Amino acid sequence: MRGGLDAPRVILQDVRQFTVQIRDPAGERVLGTGVVISRQGLVATCAHVIRAGGLEPRASRRCRVTVYLPSINRGAVSAELRSAWVVASFSDSDDDLVCLQLDGELPLPHQRVAVLGGARDSAWHTFSSYGYRELGDYLGAWARGMILGEVEPPAGRRLLLDPVQLESKNIDAGMSGAAVLDVERNLVVGVVAETWVAEPAGKDRDTAWAVNAGLLELSPLRIDLRDDPLPLVHAEPPLVQPALAERARPREGARHMDFAPLPLAEWVGRDLLLSELTEYLGEQRHLVISLVGFGGEGKTSIARKWVEVLTAAPPGGQRLSVFWWSFTERASADDFLEAALDFVSGGAIAPGDLPDGRARAECVAGLLNAHPFLFVLDGLEVMQHQGGDEYGSVKSADLRDFLTFFATPDHRSTCLITTRAPVFDLVPYVTHRQVDVDPLDTDQGVELLRNLGVFGPDASLRQVVHDWGGHALTLSLVAAYLTTRHHGDVRRVTSLPTPDPHLPRDVLVRRVLQEYNASLSSEERTFLERYSVFRTPMPDEALRLILPEAPWAEADEEWQQARTAIFRHLLAARIVRRDTSGRTQMHPLVRDFFVQQAASDDARRALHRRAMEYYLSTSRPDVSRHTLEDLEDVVEAVHHACGAGLHDHACDLVHERLYEGDRGLLTRELNAYETALAVFADFYPKGELSRHPLVTDGTSRGWIQHEVAMCLQMLGRLREAAMATRRAMQAFKAVGVWHDAAVSCQNMAELYLSLGALPTCGPLIAEAYDLAHRAGDEEDVLVAETLRGALAYLEGRTEEAGTAFAEALRIAREHTPIPALYSSSGIRYADYLRRLGRTDEARRVHEVNLEVCRAAGWRGDEVGCLTGLGDLALESGDSDGARHWYDLAERISRGITRRDVLIGALLGQARWRLRFGPPDKSGLHDLRQALTMAVTGGYRLAEIEAHLLVAETYVRAGDQEPAWEALNQAEHMSIEAGYHWGRQSAQALTTLLDRNP
Repeated sequence: MRGGLDAPRVILQDVRQFTVQIRDPAGERVLGTGVVISRQGLVATCAHVIRAGGLEPRASRRCRVTVYLPSINRGAVSAELRSAWVVASFSDSDDDLVCLQLDGELPLPHQRVAVLGGARDSAWHTFSSYGYRELGDYLGAWARGMILGEVEPPAGRRLLLDPVQLESKNIDAGMSGAAVLDVERNLVVGVVAETWVAEPAGKDRDTAWAVNAGLLELSPLRIDLRDDPLPLVHAEPPLVQPALAERARPREGARHMDFAPLPLAEWVGRDLLLSELTEYLGEQRHLVISLVGFGGEGKTSIARKWVEVLTAAPPGGQRLSVFWWSFTERASADDFLEAALDFVSGGAIAPGDLPDGRARAECVAGLLNAHPFLFVLDGLEVMQHQGGDEYGSVKSADLRDFLTFFATPDHRSTCLITTRAPVFDLVPYVTHRQVDVDPLDTDQGVELLRNLGVFGPDASLRQVVHDWGGHALTLSLVAAYLTTRHHGDVRRVTSLPTPDPHLPRDVLVRRVLQEYNASLSSEERTFLERYSVFRTPMPDEALRLILPEAPWAEADEEWQQARTAIFRHLLAARIVRRDTSGRTQMHPLVRDFFVQQAASDDARRALHRRAMEYYLSTSRPDVSRHTLEDLEDVVEAVHHACGAGLHDHACDLVHERLYEGDRGLLTRELNAYETALAVFADFYPKGELSRHPLVTDGTSRGWIQHEVAMCLQMLGRLREAAMATRRAMQAFKAVGVWHDAAVSCQNMAELYLSLGALPTCGPLIAEAYDLAHRAGDEEDVLVAETLRGALAYLEGRTEEAGTAFAEALRIAREHTPIPALYSSSGIRYADYLRRLGRTDEARRVHEVNLEVCRAAGWRGDEVGCLTGLGDLALESGDSDGARHWYDLAERISRGITRRDVLIGALLGQARWRLRFGPPDKSGLHDLRQALTMAVTGGYRLAEIEAHLLVAETYVRAGDQEPAWEALNQAEHMSIEAGYHWGRQSAQALTTLLDRNP
């Protein structure tokens, strides 16, 4: 077990968790931003935000607005739109602050509430903020800067507390009411109120003001503020098996640069930014650095140049081992972690040693202290949510874990990320630093144009840089256009459409590309349209597929000449770029443009078919032991088969080549559930998994939806998995495949049990009975009986549960090869027996089930049995026995994909600490980890158990207030879910707290 008190404290309050939108009374127009300051539904915002809705901000139930509370914890806490009224204002002064009272269910989740402090002690501290200012298509945006301190109020204003002056280049209209988080004190010390509209010369352009949060102490509500800094939250350190750590052999100065572009010959400027990055590397204070900017600003080029700088002059004289990964080329967390594990271990640890993505993430991060590594994760935006409340968060749980492990101290390595979106999962970490990549300045832009062959007066070149905003990719395209059409004469730039500075960057890029496209020869245009169909870098031998056919396809010499003529020009113009492996690719913005230029859908489908045939010809079907890298070409073949409209053939490829039939190679063996889910997304219109896959065979349609549901379940996305399972069941029912329909129904009932949606399970179990009888399969009837028993047990109907389990046992004895309940059925039956005090029977059920699960290789169910044996040993007072079973359960669960069993093992460890450990809070770290996974995954019953254990931990430590908070949360959730044992445990703890007030 890990000691929670030893874990490093590096996590700040997460501003996005308690930031809300203030909308007009109809809920349609965003007026500004607000901060949740109480679990009882109080929200602080600016008085002028309320006035923007046509209301006078005076305390009255008639003064109503609506408040949008975004979803948090990756959707585990749902978004809500609630009515609110002004409960407190400063009617006797001009202070720009009001408090709103939310209507609806209370208390709010504690994650939604800010911890406050006064601003008096925050002068010259850095701050961060998040508010609803529009930035292009994005409604919310971050701000950061410096708290300069309190200043005198403006003339004519009567204020109870002086305004707080801020310095930030990010604060703009719409951020009024946004929290000002003092990063050094970890307290929200104010809300943004005003920003200065700068003079044309730019004087004081970064000035803004905030209302001091200390004002809340003077309000009629008397909100308490904290004086001392709020301690940072513990980060979870990675755990590596000692045997694997000893086996690792990292190589000093090693390079994994296959995906890296070649260094730019025409590199210009950015010296200050490169020096800043090198300084961060030397400080070892910022472990993860994000280069954030619009597409085409040069983020990848900066990262590549920095690697070149560090290679030429290694910091501290010790050569870094550099691992470069481009997610725009291989958007797979599974592939990334497999390759990273091989790299950091020096090839000594095989993927099969750690089949689970999270375990690989922990191992890679845990080996970072063996040697200084530099990880470059290029194009991370393709792995991030691009809209909605989850904008900027990393979609893959395993990749997200890797990044947070990397941000946890105790190693000498650095991770550099390039992305278009802030990495919101890392924003609360003090070890993370975001560096905004700004446009090129005028001199740098002029130098770039000259290096690319543009000539003319400096004044004209400077005007081009100014007109196009110093955007590196746009300037490169302008240069390509001028050199192609006008021999590089800058005076002819007037033939391009006049740039509109208010348009988004991608629109400006498309405008230049439209003119450039018109200047191309038909052969070049055809080449680029065909080339854009490929989403991964292409080796030169594959170019035969995409060059225009006649006359080059028939003659090698002419083909070489054609390739040279077209290809050299496109490389020189930086439309196509080459990487260190000799492969070529387009910039994503350029590729997106030419994808839309295809002459016809039929022509594009034909090219997809040729690409499919190419990838199948390069795949290796005869490999005895596959890795994800071995399957890469087949994955691309499936993608292009779907692009060609050959979805039935693509389904056959998945089943035969990626799954290898019932072997389940991609999923059960390689545990590449994220890769599998991405593969299946190609079968759906626009990749929308809520629709039907585009295969013609009903059984295949059901199989795809079943596998999608399994992937979602293994990735902890239970709510989505439940919907996908229902669609699979419907597909099987439509073609009369009753057994498969019954299995899907059983899986859905299991999911709803885990989700804590107990009232919904009854009709599902009834349908499971019906489908089992239609299938004529007694084992399906057996599973339906165990589900009925499990539901009755969880709801406290123990007699009915006993009857159902007894009937299931009868069927097992009379109709199945194994006369016992096993797998999840056996685990639930044993837990039922334990609750009734029939411990010897429960132990025998677990022991038999453990043998069955080990023989079948069901590692997740094996962990469930081990945790159950630990619970039995704990209740009998056997400290060593319980510790043995729980340790074994945790060790196995950290090496597999099942998050639910890892949660169970961690809760077992917490129970052991409560029974046999010291009466302190040392177990809270593991408990919070389990609680986070339960909340994120939607495992509601596990979340209830975690809250109960948190409450009991605080009770033992003599800390009453947080104990009551956790207890109330558990009891409320238990009543809502109908979970009998949660209510019973909550009542017992309530009695204990009442006795010891």
